[in-house]
Amino acid sequence: MLMNHLDIISDDVWKRLENGKKYNIIQGEETLTDNILLYLASQNLSEIKIIQTPKNMESVKGTDWEWWIGNRTHGYLRYAVQAKKLDAKTNRYSSLNHKVGVGSKTLFQHDILEKYAHVNQAIPLYAFYNHLDPCNYPTKWNCPLPFDLTKLGCTVTSLQNVKYAIKNRGYRTFGAIHQFPDTVPLRCLAECLSIAAISEKSKIAKVHCFGVEAKIYQDPWEWLSQMGHLNSCEQMPNEYYNRELGFYPKRILFINTSERLTNIAD
Repeated sequence: MLMNHLDIISDDVWKRLENGKKYNIIQGEETLTDNILLYLASQNLSEIKIIQTPKNMESVKGTDWEWWIGNRTHGYLRYAVQAKKLDAKTNRYSSLNHKVGVGSKTLFQHDILEKYAHVNQAIPLYAFYNHLDPCNYPTKWNCPLPFDLTKLGCTVTSLQNVKYAIKNRGYRTFGAIHQFPDTVPLRCLAECLSIAAISEKSKIAKVHCFGVEAKIYQDPWEWLSQMGHLNSCEQMPNEYYNRELGFYPKRILFINTSERLTNIAD
């Protein structure tokens, strides 16, 4: 059930970008992300909760997303996520080295993501919104399930891969970034045993995942369920959000996965 919804998200991103090319309509990361939120919210899924921070917090927002994915048996992984759209004309992620802020307060987006993830014990990821023309179609992917082209509509990779792509010429293309073994379809975060089921009894405090030592959290549902519409940063619990850093996610997505997951070794 859950994987079906994650598949729909990827299919929809692929189709929207395809139609954008067809009708010459530009859709940015914000639009695509909001469409994902709207779809998930409209499904009224008990295993998914969405929290969106208010517009007046824009100056202190540090990442596009924060994802909490897991279940009570295996624990939860926390992801700090920056979204990027594939450039339709160049087949490149042209804004990976994007800066935000003004004057002396200007920072690289990837530096903000790295600082936020480190201080708040989250895994830094990039989420990519993709569509490819037939001449650029790949024939394989880093997923144990059969290849399905439109599931590449939304993929994720580690921050370390993005930093490598920024520093090395020719690595900002779809093909180059998707050659990294840990560049995977979105659904893998919730369904693949090697990613989602980190510790069967949640006795391990940390585990190496997506290039960092990731903390395994116990069930965060209690405090998340008490957070409705956020009006200020003060509502963000100090236990999980470092006030001194001053960065917060624009959106928080909580996904309670099934306790029976897909083993990539099967």
